Amino acid sequence: MTAIVPATVRRLGSVAHRRQLLAAGLSRRQVESSWAAGEIVRIRHGLYGLVDLPTDVVRAARVGGALSGASSLAHRGAWVPPTPRLVVSVPHNARDLRDPDDAGERLDPERSDVLVLRDLSRFDRRTERLMASPSRAAAQAFLHEPAEHAAAIVDSALRLAPLQRPDLDEVSRLLATRRSAQGLVTMIDPRAESGTESMARLLLARDGIRAEPQVWVDDHTRVDLLIDGWFVLECVSKEHHSSPAHYNRDRERIVHITGLGFVVLEVTYPQVLFDWPAVRQAVRMTLGR
Repeated sequence: MTAIVPATVRRLGSVAHRRQLLAAGLSRRQVESSWAAGEIVRIRHGLYGLVDLPTDVVRAARVGGALSGASSLAHRGAWVPPTPRLVVSVPHNARDLRDPDDAGERLDPERSDVLVLRDLSRFDRRTERLMASPSRAAAQAFLHEPAEHAAAIVDSALRLAPLQRPDLDEVSRLLATRRSAQGLVTMIDPRAESGTESMARLLLARDGIRAEPQVWVDDHTRVDLLIDGWFVLECVSKEHHSSPAHYNRDRERIVHITGLGFVVLEVTYPQVLFDWPAVRQAVRMTLGR
């Protein structure tokens, strides 16, 4: 087989409808033969793509749209919520939505792991054919994810490579009429180094407690969150304690921070995510003392 069919698909944006391929001068036989030979993939009836397309881009296209919101940012390397959904933007009048994993089945409207947004008409057709831009995806996350998750997602996205990170001014423009979401934008802080830290910072702010992320307490030591200049909240994870050596180094670090005169409270990802009232009470009691 020749490379003319995949080359044409690539030229058309890596995904193309059969009518587009025929309009570009290909024959039905060429398209079908290229698909049978494994040179291209058939995403859904009449829609073809390159074989090296990312899995979630293909799944979104199979539904009938573009990868968006938290899914678009996760694809770029941002933090992933504990129960991620496939977020897909489709035309406002789209009807034939398909299952992301089986084009032969219609999308179950009750499926909880797929979120459909009917906002594809706002996308730039040249640059957002397959996936929402970082800034648009961040705006969608603010609108459609729990606030603490959105903060963690966008905090982490701001640490990505320049072309993959959202621009907060553009995000604010996209959210111009959504005051509650705009308020969240002002709380974003790229200094945060984990999703747990971002969520804890936002949840504390809801209680009127300001926590500053990634503060140097001496020339060699940073703490995750510093409250009131003396109270340190450390967000620990199983990954960072994957060996006895890591665990021992972290214990030494906590002793060092305490020796500098700080009060230290360690919290885990499950505590912040699933048992925040207990964390809040501990923080309040410590500050009250």
